[in-house]
Amino acid sequence: MNIKVIGSGFIASHLPYDELLNWKDKPLRVNAYNHDFDTLADWGKEGDVLINCIGRCGNPNVDQCESIKEEVSFANTVVPIMLANFCNEKGIRFIHVGSGCIFYGESPNTKVDWGMWQQGDWQPPMRRDSGWKETDIADPKSYYSKTKYAADLAIADLPNTTILRIRMPVSAQYSPRNFINKVAKYKQVIDIPNSMTFLDDFVRCVDWVIQNDKRGIWNVVNPEPLTAADVMREYQRYNPGHKFEVISEEQLDAMTTAKRSNCILDGTKLRQAGFEMTPSKKALQMCMMDYCNREAEAREASEQARLRAAAEKAYEKERSVFDFPPLEGRAE
Repeated sequence: MNIKVIGSGFIASHLPYDELLNWKDKPLRVNAYNHDFDTLADWGKEGDVLINCIGRCGNPNVDQCESIKEEVSFANTVVPIMLANFCNEKGIRFIHVGSGCIFYGESPNTKVDWGMWQQGDWQPPMRRDSGWKETDIADPKSYYSKTKYAADLAIADLPNTTILRIRMPVSAQYSPRNFINKVAKYKQVIDIPNSMTFLDDFVRCVDWVIQNDKRGIWNVVNPEPLTAADVMREYQRYNPGHKFEVISEEQLDAMTTAKRSNCILDGTKLRQAGFEMTPSKKALQMCMMDYCNREAEAREASEQARLRAAAEKAYEKERSVFDFPPLEGRAE
């Protein structure tokens, strides 16, 4: 079995498989204006696996997707359809990394626990959202979420296809795509429960899907929803000087161009099939210390680079006056 990954971003960097290479033996690249799809014609045979991690989610955030719709629709909708059809024709297993951000708000599976008297106190009614199921009809709001859902609708029924829906990916890797990185740079965050995917578990899940030949759509999220504020409180244990303010969803909407998804996905199907994700609070605690250590190392490296650049700039300024030899040619 030959397993290849297409894409080289944050999600792909966690997977222990080689990237699919083009005819120049370089990672295959795909965008709206240039692609190496011809490379695929000679690759793969029945039983091989192709994992699609290509996606456009905006830089620095999903707001950008509203202004580059051609690129976003190509990466998120056209590419998955082309790859899925190619794999289906050749008998190759196709695993597509989808998104749970196609859902917004409470799921249709929300139940109300009616109020009752308990030990002399009145307990008011409580709403319990068990989450969006794989079979629920999505209600995408942002252009990004519409393009991701369009791909799901087009390829989900192809016999060789597996769609793994993830949400708010978290890992110990210091990366601008890591959910910890994203929320740590904001002074204001929301405190609304959301499903999250810890990528150590996602990597295990991809292997489980391949080894057990699972097809169809799967919600790959850790049990127990967390909030952005929960993540920052854990972050504060290692960075006590970090400050943030909790704001409402309405306040957040007023600050953004694209409507943000806040939702819970139901992981029952995955669990009942025999795969267990780590409870979210435990997973967060397990990765946060390592993440903060890597963050400190990255900041130290950035500061060293800044100091070197400043020293070189100062030296070049002096050299222009006194005609010193180039810095790189000097003996230590």
